[in-house]
Amino acid sequence: MLGPLSCALAESAPPRWTPMGATVFKHMPAPLTNTMAQDSRGFMWMGTQSGLIRWDGYTQRLYTADSKRPRALPDNFVRAVHVDSHGNLWAGTSSGGLARYDPVSDDFTVIGTGAGGVSDAHVAALADDGAGGMWIGTANGLDHMDAAGKLSAVTATVLPPSGRGSAIRTIEALLRDRAGGLWLGTREGLLYRAPNAAAATAVGLDAPINALFQDTAGRIWIGTRNQGAFMIPAGELRAVPVVESGAHAALQKQRVVAIAEVSPTEIWFGTEGDGIVALDPGSGITRRIRHKPDVADSLSDNDTYALFRERSGLMMVASTEANSVYDPRPQAVITVRDTGLPVDGKLSVPSVLVRPDGKIWMAVGGGGIDIVDPRAGGIGRITAGEPGGLPTGRVITMANGPDGNVYAGTQQGLFRIDGQSLRVEPVQIPGRSVSAASWAVAFQGNVMWIGGLDGLWALQAGASGAAAPLLRHEDARLGDSRVTTLLALQNGGLWIGTRGGLVFLPSAEGSLEVVPTDMGSSDRLLPGFTSSLALDRQGRLWCSTFGRGVQLLERTDADGRRRFRRIETTHGLPDNSVNAVLADHQGTMWASTDMGLARIDPNTLTVKALTEADGIHIIQYWTNSAALTAEGELLFGGLTGLTVVRPDRLATIAYRAPVVVTDLAVGDQPVAPGRYLRDASGAAAAALEIKPEGKERGFSLEFAALDYSASERTQYTYRLVGFDSNWIPTAPGSRRLAYTNLPPGNYTLQLRAATRSGEWTPPISLPVHALPSWHQLTWVRVLAGLFAVGVIASLMRLRIAWYRRRQAELESVVAQRTAELRASQVMLEQLAYADPLTGLPNRRLFGDELRRMRAQAVRDKTSFTLMLIDLDHFKQVNDTLGHDAGDALLVEVARRLRLCVREADQLARLGGDEFAVLLSNTGNSHDADQVARRIVDSVAEPIAFGPHQMRVGASIGAAAFRSELANDEALYKQADLALYQAKSAGRNTWVWYRAEEHAELAGN
Repeated sequence: MLGPLSCALAESAPPRWTPMGATVFKHMPAPLTNTMAQDSRGFMWMGTQSGLIRWDGYTQRLYTADSKRPRALPDNFVRAVHVDSHGNLWAGTSSGGLARYDPVSDDFTVIGTGAGGVSDAHVAALADDGAGGMWIGTANGLDHMDAAGKLSAVTATVLPPSGRGSAIRTIEALLRDRAGGLWLGTREGLLYRAPNAAAATAVGLDAPINALFQDTAGRIWIGTRNQGAFMIPAGELRAVPVVESGAHAALQKQRVVAIAEVSPTEIWFGTEGDGIVALDPGSGITRRIRHKPDVADSLSDNDTYALFRERSGLMMVASTEANSVYDPRPQAVITVRDTGLPVDGKLSVPSVLVRPDGKIWMAVGGGGIDIVDPRAGGIGRITAGEPGGLPTGRVITMANGPDGNVYAGTQQGLFRIDGQSLRVEPVQIPGRSVSAASWAVAFQGNVMWIGGLDGLWALQAGASGAAAPLLRHEDARLGDSRVTTLLALQNGGLWIGTRGGLVFLPSAEGSLEVVPTDMGSSDRLLPGFTSSLALDRQGRLWCSTFGRGVQLLERTDADGRRRFRRIETTHGLPDNSVNAVLADHQGTMWASTDMGLARIDPNTLTVKALTEADGIHIIQYWTNSAALTAEGELLFGGLTGLTVVRPDRLATIAYRAPVVVTDLAVGDQPVAPGRYLRDASGAAAAALEIKPEGKERGFSLEFAALDYSASERTQYTYRLVGFDSNWIPTAPGSRRLAYTNLPPGNYTLQLRAATRSGEWTPPISLPVHALPSWHQLTWVRVLAGLFAVGVIASLMRLRIAWYRRRQAELESVVAQRTAELRASQVMLEQLAYADPLTGLPNRRLFGDELRRMRAQAVRDKTSFTLMLIDLDHFKQVNDTLGHDAGDALLVEVARRLRLCVREADQLARLGGDEFAVLLSNTGNSHDADQVARRIVDSVAEPIAFGPHQMRVGASIGAAAFRSELANDEALYKQADLALYQAKSAGRNTWVWYRAEEHAELAGN
């Protein structure tokens, strides 16, 4: 809080979920960055101790000092980067003076010391003067450059005399405020030069100044070397200390090296060693943003050296080894990873419940339940594994009982939790083990329904302990006795979701209706794991499933047939494994999947997937872990936290990132692209000339849309007007194009990118002129044409008769031979690279892909995973049912494996019952574990063959590629050893190769 200015506001309650909201970053490895700026084209420039970096959202281009090139950067230690009012980029260096970047020639104009130069080679601060010129802060005072580029030293007239000698002359920060005043941060303190005044005066803040910043409200913020931060109200010269709120306030003794405004309600202070202090200047409430070792998208480290708000509103943060990006623009989604209560590892929320008093009960992954106030954070906990508490293991479901208590279904039984005292007691069900897992709980009048892997149970609601009478128990008549979710209807009906499908019970005493499943009909229910159930405003039933997407019960025919509509990835769902479906207060349906969230319009059934750009930072969610608050917030429990969605705040970010050319080469020689480009207005630009001797190599270029929030999702198209008839889309992840052997003529290359809303940006243009060779000149062509006409006329007279006789024969032979060659080529390719039974790539193609992926991983320093899959009990199927059954089983397993892996992964059949998978870009074993889990679960499902049900399992050996592996065979052997261990461990599982665990096997 800011001294007396905001003490009165410090008690105001924060907005809901704000105290727990995670600040999520994307990281980019970079050397230590001292300063940042964004030029007029949209490039981000970063001054580091290793040179000047230009970043386009994908790659970094480093400009370094080179004594052999006079127009190179003069010094690698860049202290200040500034874009002036004319759009010029300036770099102040530690020992090389000042440099101006020239985008046309892609080099620098250097201004050193001496006559017409700066007063000192150490330039630490730059600021506009409001008249087309620039103020320059050096280690030896203040310089001024006028609009014409003339430099003059103004230290004697601007800086006051000081008894501390050079300290007052060493300028570390400059700021020209919107009123025209100049603020100077020196090693002795803060100075201010009023508009039109000759000299600056001391403000009264006697501390070394590191940073100066003016916010949108006109306040001046100051960062000091050892006294924290200060604020000067608009129009005043009185510095007020920024006091950190909370019990462990430390800001006033820390070094503040950077300041930025995230929004009018949030100011960031970058500290050295203790992360970022985020301040609400209205209430005075602060919070710390720090690095968390177990959270990959937290602040990269706690040393923050630069902060910058780029043009679209993103926050750039520079730290010791990485530069990070935070997007504050999405206001609809909050990610909760820390409630303030202690947690063992990452926060995981397998179940969530909204209580009548507005509190949120969150089951946590390690067992137990956290009680959360959306405004204050964690306020209580129901422990697990302790006397009087819940058992160890996951809480699978929770429900509010009519008696005001909470009923928690766990992996070890059903428990009643007193809503006031939080006392825990087991619910005893006659004929059922007290430790049986309870997957679903629902209340309907005086009946409590419980679902588990042992069927459906009904108790009289309100009864306690052993006296709770059992009203009904169903198992075999459910079709699949493994109940996973329940939905009680107001009319007394009950929908029951199982691991095999869907069941309807019209009343507590009624007969069960097992809804038939049919894989071959598009409007019938598909078999599979039903994860949750919900009703929309039209009374239609929505079923979320694993692997089958969302299935909507659209109608029931007069004969009782249920008609369903499927919503899958082909319709826009992020993934077909859907964990929960939920309706918001406006009637819109929401789905949590294994690849993020999606919003579904119940009227049109159009799907909008929410991505990282919308604020979604949790990808995988728990089964049926979802709830709706009275305030209209949607809560989804994920494997790494809680996602809070406020649908009323969803908005499309309209920013259109500019498209730029980042690299250009003509005839394999790099050239600066600046002089050849023109924008959408059609401003004149030099044409890129392709000379005849460089025709075969042509030209190539790289381009980018400068959207730093989600560059990996940007789509691009291009066309060469005069050559291409249509726009050409680039391959995913590709931003390069090349043209060779262009016919002589004038062309225009156009580039464009798609915005997040799907609209295309106005194209940028690059004129191209392909020069003709000597033989393509007009007069040469005329002479050659006349000669050719004479020769051809003579030959035609002699040969026309022969041609007519042979034409029909040749056409027939050519057609026949062409058809035979094409058929042979197709057959050879199929025999060489495809498995004839399953259609999967064979061992040969798999070996080629393994070698390619290994080379790419070594080059890009990325990782991938090799999985070897062996079918358990396959020989038993062949021996008992015959080889036809075995072949049918292999074909079905191949189909299921395709559904378990991503499009970027490589699946192959190596022979017999052996399969293999190459998983690309597996940064950690968790991603591969998810794929392995899906494979084991999918293969374990029975396979129909006539009247028989074939059952096999999958044993998987997994090995992660490491750069020290000598060859492909070493990686294959590791996976094979892990497969052997999986077989020895009981089959139907997966095992990772670990050197210490498999050393003995490797020796054998």
